[in-house]
Amino acid sequence: MKQTLLCSILILLVTTAQTFAQNANFKIAPFATVNTSIKEAQLEVGPEFIFKQDSVDIGGSKVSKDGGNSFLIRPTFRIPLTNKNDNVVQIDRFTSTWRSILALQYTIYNISDGGLINTHSFGGQFEYGFAEFKYYPTGNKSEENINAENSFGGEIKYIGFFTQGKFGTKQFSPQIRIRYSYDWRAGKEVGVVNLPNSNGVITTTNMIVDQPSVQPTFSPAFAFQFYPGKGDFSYAPAVYYDIIGSKGQTNPFNSLNRLRLEFWTFYYPLIKGNANVKIGLSPFLSIMTKGMDDFNKIEYGGMVTIRFNSTLLNFF
Repeated sequence: MKQTLLCSILILLVTTAQTFAQNANFKIAPFATVNTSIKEAQLEVGPEFIFKQDSVDIGGSKVSKDGGNSFLIRPTFRIPLTNKNDNVVQIDRFTSTWRSILALQYTIYNISDGGLINTHSFGGQFEYGFAEFKYYPTGNKSEENINAENSFGGEIKYIGFFTQGKFGTKQFSPQIRIRYSYDWRAGKEVGVVNLPNSNGVITTTNMIVDQPSVQPTFSPAFAFQFYPGKGDFSYAPAVYYDIIGSKGQTNPFNSLNRLRLEFWTFYYPLIKGNANVKIGLSPFLSIMTKGMDDFNKIEYGGMVTIRFNSTLLNFF
């Protein structure tokens, strides 16, 4: 076993701008997230276009007293802020090249005569990126090769929310996400031995000699977030199962499988003023269930997240 520590800080800022319709059915809000770990970081920015009914507030969204619906469109760019490729455990959705992303989400709000509130959100997004990779197969800087590659990914998800709609009652949010990615990555830098100089001194130069590679990944995930109705904490166990294919293929079901378990505890420092601000802490356990890779069969450590989000129990 090898103990690892992953600190991921997720900052998601959603600020509602001035409405452009008198009945407040259409709003535009800026959107930005920053993900960081020990060796990697990335930024995602763009606008949100929100179409919804306004009357009563449910979990941060205003709908009619009999229920309602909302529709969200979010075009964004995801940009890497670092250039490291040897992190032990990567952040979910991390990419080493830029991405253009289009996300859609449709939500149905239901309110029963007894006050029971339930919402059902169905979402999906598509990602595309293009990058040129430079490498030097002969170990000579004067003999440069360039490969231009297209990366893409997509995911679908469901987020449920259930509560009695009264102060101090419990809130539940089961969430499911299925993701596929085909992400090209540069080869790792290695030390290439140079010819001796005039004084007979031998030096090395770090450069990439291997061409870029790609491994498809299929990743179902499940989380169940729970708020007891009182206090400043909520809880969310989560399960990820990454199914990874062979390099250079589009089929992800023929190489590696890895299971990751997390159990999040979220603290809400502003629960009376803005319950959407939360700080989370979780241990994780990652187990290789099929095949072998550069990591150990069992990896474990901890994760930290800070979120400024648009819904109380949103996880994915």
